[in-house]
Amino acid sequence: MKRSYLMALTLVIALLAIAAWLSQNITISDQRIELGASPEARNNPYLAMEYFLLEQEISVESLPSLTRIATPEAGQHTLILLSENPTVIDQHQAQLLSWVAQGGHLILSAKHEPLANNHDSLLNSLGIKKQLTATLEPSTTQTVTTQEASAATTENHAPPQLTRLYLENELSPAYLSLDTQFHLQDTQNRAHAWANSQDATHLLQLSHGQGLITVLTDLDLWQNSRINQYEHAWLLWYLSQETQVILFNPPVQQGLLKLLWHYYAAACLLGLALLALGIWHAAPRFAPIRQPHSRARRRLVEHLHAAALFNLRYNGQRSLLIALQKDIKQRAQSRHPGFSRLAVAEQWQVLQQLSRQPISSISHSMRPPPSKKLSAQAFTQHVACLQQLRNAL
Repeated sequence: MKRSYLMALTLVIALLAIAAWLSQNITISDQRIELGASPEARNNPYLAMEYFLLEQEISVESLPSLTRIATPEAGQHTLILLSENPTVIDQHQAQLLSWVAQGGHLILSAKHEPLANNHDSLLNSLGIKKQLTATLEPSTTQTVTTQEASAATTENHAPPQLTRLYLENELSPAYLSLDTQFHLQDTQNRAHAWANSQDATHLLQLSHGQGLITVLTDLDLWQNSRINQYEHAWLLWYLSQETQVILFNPPVQQGLLKLLWHYYAAACLLGLALLALGIWHAAPRFAPIRQPHSRARRRLVEHLHAAALFNLRYNGQRSLLIALQKDIKQRAQSRHPGFSRLAVAEQWQVLQQLSRQPISSISHSMRPPPSKKLSAQAFTQHVACLQQLRNAL
């Protein structure tokens, strides 16, 4: 009883000592771990754009298909084409232009438009050509007003690759990070507003019927990672204020193989490994075909032949010849007592008398075998002579 009490007391003291040490050496602190974007944000690069519009009390609607677009009210609807599929956009260009002519505001990018496109496309019907900025002449960009020139002089600290949007009665421009590799050329002089970088034009706005069309070189400025840069969010609000925004951003149709790899990568790898093993197993073998072993019992001759081959392989020719000679001497000893004490020549004479074999054959057979390996024919002849002599005894 006393011993168990001491053990319990020792355990309590040890636990208290550990708790005191931990309280002095462990510091509790809060740490923020960045887990990255949510799955919804990874699947929708324009999710922050939708949240921003909702915070500005602007109604946002996602449109799955352009065939379901409703008739707009004049100045009340803004359609933003986030899709970069040229086939979908060009197939519905007549419907889109009719929708704009009834009072809608269409915002799209020229990212899907090929360079020097002469085919029937939406931008081509509006007289807008997409060109490389590097191929432009200095006089290609839109004419800059005196107010814009003075504002540009006071804002020389801004990076030259940024696009500047000048508004009336504003001293400083709005800075945008658009794709400056491409230039939007208004071949029909229909644009009433534009935004330029140092070398080219990257935003055009023109009237069509009762509505407006705004064309940008790209819409990446409104993606999740860039909408908070420069005046990107302000431009979105400026173009869509007091309207109902409709977003057309259908998901990219992925094939079955891509979907399987995305959701079942481990199973795909396992299946490929099994397929490779199956092909390897079914592939032809370029080697002699080994006959299957017979289940029947072997005959005595086969056993003797296999044993002889085994001895020849592992003991060598010399040991087999010496064993035969030893067997002959033992048989001669049993027939002629004192045979082992005779000289070699006398032993040969005794063997001649007992076996009635010629002395030349006996001397050839009973001589010590050579250390070097004999040919197959010489070895066979030597063994045959020894067996003949042994059988004669």
